[in-house]
Amino acid sequence: MPELDSRERGGSDRVGSTDGSGLPDMPQLAAPRKLAEDASSILREQILSGGLKRGTHLVEAKLAGKLGVSRGTVREAFKSLVAEGLIEEEPRRGAFVVTLSRADVREIYDVRAAIEGLAAQLLAAQRDASALARLAATIDEIRAATRTGDLRAIRSADLHFHERLCALSGNRRLHQVFLRHVPALQTLLVFDELPYASLDAIADQHQALLDAIGSGDAELAGRRVRKHVEDARDHVAAYFEEPPGA
Repeated sequence: MPELDSRERGGSDRVGSTDGSGLPDMPQLAAPRKLAEDASSILREQILSGGLKRGTHLVEAKLAGKLGVSRGTVREAFKSLVAEGLIEEEPRRGAFVVTLSRADVREIYDVRAAIEGLAAQLLAAQRDASALARLAATIDEIRAATRTGDLRAIRSADLHFHERLCALSGNRRLHQVFLRHVPALQTLLVFDELPYASLDAIADQHQALLDAIGSGDAELAGRRVRKHVEDARDHVAAYFEEPPGA
């Protein structure tokens, strides 16, 4: 897995430990802003980027001290990460890092391909000009972000396109399934961007998806979106390790 530079890690150097805890350096969080969410976001990034290795024992007290929050806040963060499959809690032993394997990443993207392909079909069949205009607005967000070279903004706008695609499909449960995977996707998109020849190509590829949806051909729209996600799956998965025994 490639090393992320300080900008991609949130502007601070988190590699290595300087206090003897055995944990990588992490920024302390300032109250009162949704501390559990912030803590889970930092831990998620460390797990997916390799800062916290598979099998690492996550001790509440040490993490609370490292992040400058209460043990209860860390405990709440653990709940989110357990639900995402990034850590597991063992009775009388505590919490341990699982990390995503190559197979896990492929499964996440396979789910995306299925639900986003269906969303594209449903939206194409609607032939709703206002819905298409709302989806087009997210491509404008991508282009605006590429003009400034802001990678985080590009990533956010990219994710917004796919989230809005699912929301505009009219299928509420389909949208909920997508939202369930957003936390992991926010980090996986770091690798998703790498195959593009230029930042402008990101917007161009999403424009091609919109054009297929706008054509009204549901089969074409579904096929284009599925291929877009499957291509990303194959690229992103290459950065992750095979599961043990594979």
